[in-house]
Amino acid sequence: MRMLRVLLPWILLLLPVLANARIEVLAPKLESAKYRELAQELHKAGVLQEFAKGINESMRLPQKVGLRFVECGEANAFYDSSTREISMCLELLDTYYETLAEQYESEEELDEAAWNAYIVVLFHEFGHALIDVLDLPITGREEDAVDQLAAWSLIDNAEGDAAVLDAALSYYVSAEASDKEFYESDFADEHSLDSQRYYNLVCWVYGSDPDKHAHLVDEEWLPAERAERCPDEYQQIDRSWSRLLEGSAKQDQG
Repeated sequence: MRMLRVLLPWILLLLPVLANARIEVLAPKLESAKYRELAQELHKAGVLQEFAKGINESMRLPQKVGLRFVECGEANAFYDSSTREISMCLELLDTYYETLAEQYESEEELDEAAWNAYIVVLFHEFGHALIDVLDLPITGREEDAVDQLAAWSLIDNAEGDAAVLDAALSYYVSAEASDKEFYESDFADEHSLDSQRYYNLVCWVYGSDPDKHAHLVDEEWLPAERAERCPDEYQQIDRSWSRLLEGSAKQDQG
């Protein structure tokens, strides 16, 4: 199943970074027949189970966190602190396929890119769960902090870098589709604007290894002025999240 081949590398990437979390995969929650076949296929294939297994082998958490596919009625994803559940909306996956369809020539490339963007959101929502159950101190907006965690968890090699860049591209396309028309509520939202999230993600990938990712400046994914600060930005993220999570890392028993 191609989607599993896309997902599994991110599970492996996480293991060295976070190191016995109690993540429990719950049955899909559906409102209609539209997504029943997809949800059952994904649940049976163990897509979220593999993610949970990777976390459970690498971290300790004081409380159980639930994780499930949900038909939400909107293209989104949520962490509910009252139930300690992460809901991954199936509509969001559909939206990524639609958003990125014109960016890739082959179905295989689109399939990988849509799942990459979806997995970055999964790590983002898991970041909200970590802040909640570990009572982590966060300064600034939590949404920005968990964007940082999602990127930091994946940035390390070609596959992880590509996942973050696909997520960035989805924000870029979304921003372009809006024709840069903004309402006051857009600026009041707890999330950064799509264009800002795009530049942040690209910046952190570039900053993790400027020589390796010089093409991001050369091909104008990232302005040179911002690129100068990106290595320091990434190092700050690396230091901060490493320190925040060091108490939850599972110690080597060998």
